[in-house]
Amino acid sequence: MAALNGKWKLMNVDNFAPYLDAIGVTGEDKQKGLQGLSADNNIVQEISIDGTSITIKTITPIGSTEIKATAGKEADQDSIDGRNLKVIFTIDGDKLVESQTGAYTSTNTRSVSGSDMTMTMTSGDVTSTRKYQKQ
Repeated sequence: MAALNGKWKLMNVDNFAPYLDAIGVTGEDKQKGLQGLSADNNIVQEISIDGTSITIKTITPIGSTEIKATAGKEADQDSIDGRNLKVIFTIDGDKLVESQTGAYTSTNTRSVSGSDMTMTMTSGDVTSTRKYQKQ
């Protein structure tokens, strides 16, 4: 899991509009998400994993979020648009899996290959892929 530690800059996003639809983001919030959470906006995830302690800070032009959790234990999280979620992180080999439930259900999986991190976000039968590069 040490490979995930560090700062990651968003480089590419695929299938994000259908994913926002799947998690119930509509109207103005959807437009803000599509514009503000694109790869053109210097979005960074700062990830720190130390044993079972996980911290992920996401910095975007829309706002920043931070979650601190212990692998395998439920934690509270607010989505970027302010909806309440419960999240459980699990470590699956070299992948960090984030299961979100509450206002919507999504499974977000982060994995590293060299200096690239891929984050897949799946809700129902819709998956969005976000590619990051280590800074």
